[in-house]
Amino acid sequence: MVFTKSSAAISRSTLIGTIETASQVYDDPTGETIVKTALQYLGTKYRSGRSGPGGFDCSGLTSYVYKLNNVHLTRSSRSQFTEGTPIMSISNLRKGDLVFFGGSRSSNSVGHVGIVTDVADNGQSFKFVHAARTGVQVDSSNQAYYSRRYIGARQIIDEK
Repeated sequence: MVFTKSSAAISRSTLIGTIETASQVYDDPTGETIVKTALQYLGTKYRSGRSGPGGFDCSGLTSYVYKLNNVHLTRSSRSQFTEGTPIMSISNLRKGDLVFFGGSRSSNSVGHVGIVTDVADNGQSFKFVHAARTGVQVDSSNQAYYSRRYIGARQIIDEK
């Protein structure tokens, strides 16, 4: 690729506009901005141990999304389960909260994490975005696999 003075200026201008737009969106994160950020990565491939836009594992997705919103999370689902404030009831979940599930080998210890995208009006179930083995997708807590493995939730952002 050949860069001329004018194409470099356009690229820099576009980049600056993108950075300014991103900082306006992410300076004061809300559950809604967390969800919007996460949903941008729908379809991204699962990659064990990865936390970048080219591939994610579950905690890589959550830590990356929160980082883009200027909130630091630790890198593992087990350690993320110790962050923020515990949420005792599904009816108290909000968009952007983290939800935790037992792993495929043991449903008793944290092995998976996702981000709440929606809570049912009756407060009995929720949808969440996560990096599954098939890639970043939205699933429901009503699905048998997840309902059997649900462990708990944490509120990371204290919305005013």
